[in-house]
Amino acid sequence: MSRSHWFRHRRWRRSVRFLGMVVALCLLAALATLGVRSLFTSVGSAKYIRYEPVDVPPQEVSPRHQKEREEYERRERVLTEKSR
Repeated sequence: MSRSHWFRHRRWRRSVRFLGMVVALCLLAALATLGVRSLFTSVGSAKYIRYEPVDVPPQEVSPRHQKEREEYERRERVLTEKSR
């Protein structure tokens, strides 16, 4: 076989290897994108979850929390009056 035949065969192998690496990198990037997206989604939804103990009220309530509690109670009263 001639030298050009082996040269073409090697070039074909390199191009297949290169395309395989490109496809693998694209798949890896897609997985990383999905991972980051799910991370942002979980952090974004966790931002609105707030823990408030119901059974044991705090000993001292700050004025800010007192105003917030009064606002929630006012909203609740408005909603219950509308539903009647």
